[in-house]
Amino acid sequence: MADIEAVEKRGRPFYRCTAADGKYSFFVTNKDKECPSTTDTRTVEYAVKAQSTGAATRPPMVSATPPPPPAQVPPVPVARPAGPAVVPSGPESSETGAAVKIVLFVLAGLGMGWVLRWFRARSDKAKAAQREARATAAAQRRSNLAHEIQSMQNQPKGKGIDMQQKAQDFLAALNTGNDVPGGLAFRNAMQAARLDYSMESLDRVDQLLRQIKTEFSPQRETWQERPGAENFCLMLAFYLGEMISRQTRQPIKWHTREQAAPFFPADKPLPVADWSRLVGIIAASMCVPLGFVEETLFGDSPATTSRAFVEERVAKLPKPPAKDENERCTQMLEAFFNDAGILGTLAFREQLEHSRLDHSLSSLERLDQLLQSIRDEIKPTYDAFVNKTDTQNFLRFVAFYIGMTTARAGNMAVKWLDFAEVKKHLPELEFQFEATSVCLLSDRLCFLLGLVTEILFHPDPKRSVHGWASEALKFSTNPFVSILRSSAHSDTVSPLDEQMVRAIHQAGFVAAWCMFMVEGGSVGKPTVFVPGEGDKGGLFTDFGFYDTLDAGVAAARNMLESNPRNSSYLVMSSDGYANLHTGRTDALTIELRVYASTEPSLQEVIFKMMVSCPYRNASDPKGFAIYSPKLVECSGPAAMNDALFKHFYLGIGEFKVKEFDWFKCLNERI
Repeated sequence: MADIEAVEKRGRPFYRCTAADGKYSFFVTNKDKECPSTTDTRTVEYAVKAQSTGAATRPPMVSATPPPPPAQVPPVPVARPAGPAVVPSGPESSETGAAVKIVLFVLAGLGMGWVLRWFRARSDKAKAAQREARATAAAQRRSNLAHEIQSMQNQPKGKGIDMQQKAQDFLAALNTGNDVPGGLAFRNAMQAARLDYSMESLDRVDQLLRQIKTEFSPQRETWQERPGAENFCLMLAFYLGEMISRQTRQPIKWHTREQAAPFFPADKPLPVADWSRLVGIIAASMCVPLGFVEETLFGDSPATTSRAFVEERVAKLPKPPAKDENERCTQMLEAFFNDAGILGTLAFREQLEHSRLDHSLSSLERLDQLLQSIRDEIKPTYDAFVNKTDTQNFLRFVAFYIGMTTARAGNMAVKWLDFAEVKKHLPELEFQFEATSVCLLSDRLCFLLGLVTEILFHPDPKRSVHGWASEALKFSTNPFVSILRSSAHSDTVSPLDEQMVRAIHQAGFVAAWCMFMVEGGSVGKPTVFVPGEGDKGGLFTDFGFYDTLDAGVAAARNMLESNPRNSSYLVMSSDGYANLHTGRTDALTIELRVYASTEPSLQEVIFKMMVSCPYRNASDPKGFAIYSPKLVECSGPAAMNDALFKHFYLGIGEFKVKEFDWFKCLNERI
């Protein structure tokens, strides 16, 4: 009975589904389950019980050899008997069981393959659905962006997007590294480009655009699909516009197309194009850097470079007023030594850096070697060298460096003059490039641009940089003596009488009081301090109400000279400049007069002293600082200096307010 049950289990009916083209075949165990395709051929495997009454039919014999593939030899169905099937036992039954196992194994493999194909088909359908969803979302973004641009273009003047504020926000984010609303594509690459407003940064902009074009092959039609792509173009456009603004020192105002339309004449309206959706107006001229950025990204080959684009626009704009030569000298030297950009770039910058310019006299010898190598290897021509911006900057930089290094070595006062200022001293002077920046070194006019051009261009130069500096140092008179903080602790016996001590002490107090007034960035007003009765207390007379600073200074000095109140001493302060060995610097001037008698008929000045108190203006990026005071003029002998300096600094220390501390601001290196 057990053998019969085992055979019946092996003999259950299996239904095979075979594709019409024979590419697949698998079985199902549920007789009611349909094949997945209507073209499949459904067949029955093995014997089944006959449905009619009568004797049970014998299942077909299975040979010892493996059966052929079902698709090639389809099974022959038999009638289902009415009663239980009679299954023979013995050798024939064993052979039949083995065949059933083989066929089941084959069917299981075919079924597993179908299951894998079914899951793969579902995965392909899911991926296709995802691709379709992404394409739909991208199309929606393009539609939204097009609608936004169209809305911006249709806005009347004064409404819609504030492009000026947007430019400020974008450039602020560029400086701080913050993100912008809507995101910024290629943000890391833009940070790596170091957009530091130098002309060299424009070369890095070109490199960035070339890299994007090579790696991504951007197309104008699909560019907006990338998140932050529009902001990327706007950021570069704002940056290029800001570069033009800084080069010309003139502001740029940003507008949408519709906002900018009123600035254009009716016969030459602003074109309606993609590039005109952002327009910059600078010095009554149109600037459209967005067109350059998009043409570089999407065009076949860029027609120009970022540097050329900026320089071309700068050349077409009106030239700004000439800068003060002292300021030009300071900015150019600081930019070089701080590795910052220089307006118009600096030729031979790398060679200058290799020359180790450290303000030593030996560095002037290395500068001679550089000039000689340029002369021998490049063989420059005067006209081309002088009239090109970067090489002209090279000539000015070298001249500035020679003058400032020589002044430092000899502790000599230095001031830079432009042609108009030099012509006041030399009326017969004709205009030439060498006279546009002239060094006033210890009251001697030095045409250092002429020295540099002689070395580079003269057929037989007679001078060298180091040789010139050695001769100039012979005229060093060391006019300024620094008054150091340590002077307050001097143990020298004072040769000053009581009146002189009070006067010097008060001069120091006035210096501290006036320095407190300029610490916040304001200009010091001309002032005269008048002592009270018995030299106790006193009051400040303010001359800042005059129309001009010069008129106020003249009135204060007149009071100092005439002493209308018959005071024993007067102290005058005024704000101006000091020409130190480091260059022209903001400085307060303190002038002291001590009189012999209070009788008007016996007025006589018995002592004069002038002290310059240089400082770094509060508007400087480095912040406010006080440099060591300099004794400019003194009618007393040098033996009095220690006592003068001591009481001057004691007077400084007497001025105390919570908001100001002279000694915390003091920098005695200058």
